[in-house]
Amino acid sequence: MTITEITIQEEWKPATAEFLQSWEWGEFQRAVGQEPIRLNIDNEYVQGFVHRLPLGWKYVYIPRCTISNLASVTSFFQNKKVLFIRIEPDQSSDKALMPDARCLMTRCRQPQHTMVLDLTQSEETLLANMHSKTRYNIKLAEKKGVEIREGKDVNVFWRLNEETTDRDKFKSHDKAYYAKMLEMKSTHQLTAWYDEKPIASQIYIGNAGVCTYLHGASSNEYRNVMAPYLLQWRSIQIAKKFGNVTYDFWGVAAPKQDGNTFHTYAWDDADKLSNVTRYKAGFGGKAISYPDACEMPLKPFQYKLFQLAKKVL
Repeated sequence: MTITEITIQEEWKPATAEFLQSWEWGEFQRAVGQEPIRLNIDNEYVQGFVHRLPLGWKYVYIPRCTISNLASVTSFFQNKKVLFIRIEPDQSSDKALMPDARCLMTRCRQPQHTMVLDLTQSEETLLANMHSKTRYNIKLAEKKGVEIREGKDVNVFWRLNEETTDRDKFKSHDKAYYAKMLEMKSTHQLTAWYDEKPIASQIYIGNAGVCTYLHGASSNEYRNVMAPYLLQWRSIQIAKKFGNVTYDFWGVAAPKQDGNTFHTYAWDDADKLSNVTRYKAGFGGKAISYPDACEMPLKPFQYKLFQLAKKVL
């Protein structure tokens, strides 16, 4: 088993299309304070992020990655004052984690459930597969004269984001985080304008044929013109135009058979993503769920103390 730490971009060749495993995402994380560490384990590429803990300890977070040989990863970090490794596997790698008795299942940090569109379909098919109300809202926004403009402007996004977080009562990254994100070549921003005012804005990231809708914000004004629907549809059209084959809505509420239902999806109404799920579900797409996250303690005694401290503090 050969493990090599990668420090040169040209040597980074992950097989996955997950943007969380891309070189550029790693550099973005470095810019916002999380040091990337990249390993080549017999031509299997693993990118993790170092998080600092008190007393000089740290943990390594590895998102959406296939790890065939977990023992090799743990041995690499064993003597580096790493308290534990947190892994969020992709869909294909959950079976590789389960046999290890040291794996402690925990909640995912990234959205565990999402919906994806197949962009190899025609625009006519994509529209036909939407809920009729979603198609109606797209046409309504067009009829009302909502204009979609492409261009990165963190100030526009931030003002709308402040309105959104205040209205919907959820936590947000700070403005500097979004500013750094928009510096990435792979990110794009679309903004809906009405009456010469920005009323909705969304941020996307493209990687290896997958366009992911990461962040959205909207004004409290002009909500009746349905700008977010046209905004989402334009982003789907642009993603398709530039050769992407998949569009990821990046997060919906957990599926629940007897839960809220809209179009083809039923979900848990108690989930914190319930409000946005109806909006996203209307565009159609296939529901996808990822395995639970796993924490692998490398220093079991200190790990137990860390968990106890989290509960107390």
